[in-house]
Amino acid sequence: MFQLIRILGKKIRKLIWPSMSLQRLFRYYRHRMGRLKGTPYFIASGFATGFAISLTPFIGFHLVIGGAISMILRGSLGAMVLGSVVAGNPWTFPLIWASTYKLGKIMLGQHNGGLASSTLSHGISFSDMMEKPMELLLPMTLGSLPFVLLSWGISFYLVKHLIKGYKKERHVRINKR
Repeated sequence: MFQLIRILGKKIRKLIWPSMSLQRLFRYYRHRMGRLKGTPYFIASGFATGFAISLTPFIGFHLVIGGAISMILRGSLGAMVLGSVVAGNPWTFPLIWASTYKLGKIMLGQHNGGLASSTLSHGISFSDMMEKPMELLLPMTLGSLPFVLLSWGISFYLVKHLIKGYKKERHVRINKR
């Protein structure tokens, strides 16, 4: 019985925390991004779109919306999925939901100055999302717009330069051989 609990505990820890260090994990993702086929614009546009779309309240539609926008911007669908996973995951969603909701309430002029809103004094829960979707969707959608625009620009710039540098280094390494 103790052995089963220990094995289960190890599996749960691996789900929550990577077995490799975070630095190694970031290096791995850098290699994955750098080895994607296409120009730095193609990859960065896809990643930035996936990252930005994950900041919207449209759970379940992030990949569909991100895919459509990536195709319009001629971005990489693979990079879009990676960007969506990086930004939208179980650790970041609560922070995203709370910040977009609060900013949306401020933008609508309905902010009462406290941490909780007047309509949802106990906070946002999954049942609130099911029972009062429009009461949450409008402020969250409006509040997500500044985050989406800002995150798209920043992530596009960073990833484009990361990919340029990676491809340049890789080209130099290949030519040395």
